Amino acid sequence: MKIKRACIHLFFVIISVSIYYYSVEGPNLIWNMFLALLALDFAYLAYGAKRKLFKAIWAVLWLFFYPNTFYMLTDIIHMYFAGDALWQRSSMILFMLFVASILFGVLSGVVSLQLIFRTFAVKNMLLRYVLIGNLSVLSSFAIHIGRYARLNSWDIFIRPMTVLQKIVDVVSWAAIPFILGFTFLQIMTLIFLDQED
Repeated sequence: MKIKRACIHLFFVIISVSIYYYSVEGPNLIWNMFLALLALDFAYLAYGAKRKLFKAIWAVLWLFFYPNTFYMLTDIIHMYFAGDALWQRSSMILFMLFVASILFGVLSGVVSLQLIFRTFAVKNMLLRYVLIGNLSVLSSFAIHIGRYARLNSWDIFIRPMTVLQKIVDVVSWAAIPFILGFTFLQIMTLIFLDQED
């Protein structure tokens, strides 16, 4: 597990250095990947913790940062160059960096949830799928708030009333397609990649 974790951090460094080197414009992909990596690291800390109290603390922090993992999918909207990716070298490089960063975020989410399931010995498949469904709905609300209200994971700690107000505001018919779509994408991804014991 230590080798895998080291490789994941190495991937983060390689992608980040490449994004910086090629001066990728648009969303701050490095920051978004870092937030996704935080979720994964909190899951690793929960998994490695010896005391139940520390497991719970790391798991709560994981939960707050988890939406950042699938949030990376929203960065697809900035891929204006995608149509030329197969024909122009510069567009191909941008395409590869965007895809790598998005996959990094999503896979961080998948692996982090698997670690949380192991941490709390969640082996019953029905329970796992119910938890995946609930987590996906909750995460989709958070992703919507992050994308449209521009709130971040730490706002729950420093501006909790603002976050609660945005949660109330997000419950509208206009938000339903986004939330349902992201819920489906997460459920599908997490069930496809769930590791049955």
